[in-house]
Amino acid sequence: MKSLTALFYFSFLLYLIGFLLTWSNSETSIDSYIGDSGESLIGADTVNSEPYSASITEESTTPGTFSRTYSWDYEGCNWQLTLPLDNELYEKYNSRTRNRDYDLFASDPYDDWLIKDIAEALLSLSKAHGLEKSQIPGLCISFVQSLNYTSDLESSGYDQYPRFPYETLYENGGDCEDTSILSVAILQEMGYDAVLLELPEHMALGIKCNNEYRGRSFEYEGSDYYYLETTGSDWQIGEVPEEYADQPVHVVPVYRRPMIKLDFKAQCAYSKKEGVVDINVTVRNVGSERAENATVFVALQAEDKLSLWDEIESSSITIEPEEVFNYTAKGLTVPAGNKFRVYVQASGEDLVPENITSAWAMI
Repeated sequence: MKSLTALFYFSFLLYLIGFLLTWSNSETSIDSYIGDSGESLIGADTVNSEPYSASITEESTTPGTFSRTYSWDYEGCNWQLTLPLDNELYEKYNSRTRNRDYDLFASDPYDDWLIKDIAEALLSLSKAHGLEKSQIPGLCISFVQSLNYTSDLESSGYDQYPRFPYETLYENGGDCEDTSILSVAILQEMGYDAVLLELPEHMALGIKCNNEYRGRSFEYEGSDYYYLETTGSDWQIGEVPEEYADQPVHVVPVYRRPMIKLDFKAQCAYSKKEGVVDINVTVRNVGSERAENATVFVALQAEDKLSLWDEIESSSITIEPEEVFNYTAKGLTVPAGNKFRVYVQASGEDLVPENITSAWAMI
């Protein structure tokens, strides 16, 4: 009888150990389909009381493409997200000019497909795991905080080199403006009202909340936006790092808008009577929205800056984001013996006018 009892307890102990091992390794997966690539966004959360460290794994898919799985901790759980990445697309982003406002990196339209799928995957994971609404922004930021911190000088050789969200994901990290740009793009796609917060030598983001949080907030257009740090880890909404606590903060809204950058080259033919100037203008839309009904105005400005020797204006055009429009103003004249400079302006619907001038010259 004693041997049977001992055998029973021994069998039960083996069953219990097996059950605990199976339970501790269980996980829930949520898949989201991305475009036509056949790749998936995969979110998996594993409930475990032991701390996890952030990590990534990579797997080649087709030549020039690979998938990267990010693993990080939040609220005592380990979370995973797998993204498809493309070398050629990264090179296209890498070739784009950095000469644009910070918010236009975040609102760039060409990575909408990826930002949308990340947002949907995080929302699905939040729902599956039963996170409260107030915890969802923290999940998003914990993912971004798990990425590596690298300074611009170290990673690019430049003191200031803001990145598009796709670049930050591809490079598995960046500095404060890169992680803030990525975070605000994801949070806005998730339906949150978020802005960038620009400080001296630092950047974070602000999120509009309805009395769900405590801590430091900043007023913008009648609403309070709570500070949210995107570098480091375990920062709570409203918690400001000590070194930035007394720093002035500039709120930068993020929305889609056109932004024009101008350049030109001028050639002048001289005679005793007059100068004849041809100007080739390059108009680039570095914004995140098309420039509607845009026009290019070219003039030879007089020395008093109020009078014009000659002028011409283009017909209305539409310029898509990243598109370049070339316009040539031929045969503008200025009388001999007079000072002048080339003046170029682009303006249009929902477009902040942009203008540039040459140095002064004399025929």
